[in-house]
Amino acid sequence: MITGGCYCGEVRFRVNGEPHTRANCHCDNCRRAAGAQAVAWITVKKTDFQFEVDEPRKYKTDTGAFRTFCPSCRTSLTYEIDARPDDIDITTGSLDNPEDFGPTKDVFADEKLSWVPLVR
Repeated sequence: MITGGCYCGEVRFRVNGEPHTRANCHCDNCRRAAGAQAVAWITVKKTDFQFEVDEPRKYKTDTGAFRTFCPSCRTSLTYEIDARPDDIDITTGSLDNPEDFGPTKDVFADEKLSWVPLVR
């Protein structure tokens, strides 16, 4: 089981399965949403994912995706998009054991900042 949550502990989640993708996203949308040079994500089946403690806030981005975050500490937690209806992306940094889920690929590498190295 994979567990995680926000910085303040108000929102907690669990995954009863393994990620099928582990990636660094370099898109402008992720960078701005997280305030980071890139965002590491794991992708799991939506049916394997569950919020256990409290519910995050959800908003729709200008790209049509849905992002969630803690209503108190504002930690970025998940990402969903209609193009992948069976999947949910979880920020690797919000996992209890992020060391176990290092990225194996880069996505939207054409949008990366010039000073950020790729995983490849």
